[in-house]
Amino acid sequence: MNHSNFDRRRSLVLLSGGLDSSANLAMCKDYDEPVLALTVDYGQKAAAAEIRAAKAISEYYQVKHRVLDMKWLGACGSSGLTSESSTIPKVKTSELDELEVTKESAKKVWVPNRNGLLINAAAAIAEGEQIRQVVVGFNKEEAATFPDNSSQFLQVVTLSLRYSTSNGVKVACYTDLLDKREIVGALRKLSVKFPFEKVWSCYYGGDVQCQECESCRRYQRAVSTESV
Repeated sequence: MNHSNFDRRRSLVLLSGGLDSSANLAMCKDYDEPVLALTVDYGQKAAAAEIRAAKAISEYYQVKHRVLDMKWLGACGSSGLTSESSTIPKVKTSELDELEVTKESAKKVWVPNRNGLLINAAAAIAEGEQIRQVVVGFNKEEAATFPDNSSQFLQVVTLSLRYSTSNGVKVACYTDLLDKREIVGALRKLSVKFPFEKVWSCYYGGDVQCQECESCRRYQRAVSTESV
């Protein structure tokens, strides 16, 4: 994303407390003006841990934090992220670039229309508070298996919001063209030190991250071997 040709924009950041969304809050602090961080409880197993992490990261960057209750979404489908009867797959670090493995993992943690709904809910809140930009945490690494994590999705959802919001809310992302290692490399170069210790990148909740789910594995790989 090119930041050189526009003024700083008042922004709402969708913040899960994971690496990508937290990175976008940090970059928004550098490039734009984050006025609200929004965490959505959609019935995910990691909800409490994500809210705790997001609150801590919001406080670190001195941005107002709000939690939105959308627990009904967790009852849609049978995602491993939300359903107690469905398991979250374990993935080895050596399998992260094996498309067949990660496609299967993605199917098991897919939540029906999650990003579409979260973005539209955020856009409604943004419109109500006269905020014209919603910032999301996407990356090209996971866009290979999650189409709603892609640059193309950013473009089409922004187009739809031209019609459904009176102030033309735009959806933006500072990391959609980066993989997670590149994101970590970019974070290490920011003017304010990024609080890696506050990030929660696990599909599970609790006090300790599992270190075995795909999200944990990608985070581990990124922080240990980031591109600089």
